[in-house]
Amino acid sequence: MRLKVDPQIFKKFPGVRIAVLKLQGIDNSKSQDKIAMLLREEEKRQNRLLQTVEFGVFPETASWRAVYEAFGSKPSDFRSSVEALLRRVKASKPLPSINPLVDLYNYISIRFYLPAGAEDLDKVVGDIELTFAKGNEKGRYIGSEREESCYPGEVIYKDAQGFICRRWNWREGERTKIERKTKNAILVLEALPAVTEEKLRKALEQTENLVKGFLGGKIKSKILMLKEPILEL
Repeated sequence: MRLKVDPQIFKKFPGVRIAVLKLQGIDNSKSQDKIAMLLREEEKRQNRLLQTVEFGVFPETASWRAVYEAFGSKPSDFRSSVEALLRRVKASKPLPSINPLVDLYNYISIRFYLPAGAEDLDKVVGDIELTFAKGNEKGRYIGSEREESCYPGEVIYKDAQGFICRRWNWREGERTKIERKTKNAILVLEALPAVTEEKLRKALEQTENLVKGFLGGKIKSKILMLKEPILEL
């Protein structure tokens, strides 16, 4: 099994970097009180920082709007995951506490202004690929009651069975979602040029430390880019 990024993604969207962490043997059933506390404190901090921010021109969210527009998803109808989280935080709406790993990557997302997401590796079928949809990829995203198909040209994460995340980072798939019983997972942090290399590496390092400290297990990480688009899992 491996995670690979279609080289055409890097060519169409220059400067994209995908930080990937393979998490093995984690305990996601532990109490999430301490992680939830980190998340709540960061929400308070970001609520103060974001009051004067306009997401249409804020570099870390405006750049994702441009990317969504480029692959055919109207940004006013479909928000990148990071913008959706930051909008809630700015409006003083607490993020739902889901489980330790999800709370942890949501904390990283709002702290570093990076889309973040994870999938349960034991539910994945074959390789994972970030690519442009052909239009025959099917699945059900979290919160949806029916199976849907991707549209041609949409950026998706997929495996051999269908999509596992639609519109790059808009909605993750129900089939591979993270649960408290999850033991093995893949976690990604996605950066456009608006995010510096230093900031991305700092986010990656902090994510590794938090996972080790709270959930245990083994971690393998790599930043995927045009010259190195594959992580062997």
